[in-house]
Amino acid sequence: MTRERPAPSGAGLPQHRITPDASRTLDAWAWGLADGSLRLWQLPDAVCTLYNVAYTQGRASRDDEIRVMRIDADRHWLLAMPDTTRRAYLLSRLDQAAELANRPDVDDVLDEAWRIYLANLDNIREPLRLPSTEHGRTAA
Repeated sequence: MTRERPAPSGAGLPQHRITPDASRTLDAWAWGLADGSLRLWQLPDAVCTLYNVAYTQGRASRDDEIRVMRIDADRHWLLAMPDTTRRAYLLSRLDQAAELANRPDVDDVLDEAWRIYLANLDNIREPLRLPSTEHGRTAA
């Protein structure tokens, strides 16, 4: 027996209801968290779980947009530099990538340096580091 999945829009999902007292309590807790008169640790564990799941999902839903905005801000930061300064800065970062990739197998070092350099273009103002597995990249 297969279970039919609801539409991604949420259509077909049942709406859960709580008592008016529970609703007022949750509302008061939400505003208490917002204004600082309550701390999350004061609330029941189930409410903390709901809060943390919602927070994590909300934050994750903006990760791609934040990444794109950070790349755009870094691009504008680079473009604001004089040409010679920008060129020297980018060549310095490429040299740093080559140092990270400095291994005995000389033939692969430049390719690896280039991969590290490209992987670090989305955080141009931060120090170079080996690429992580975030955003579909593979570790070096």
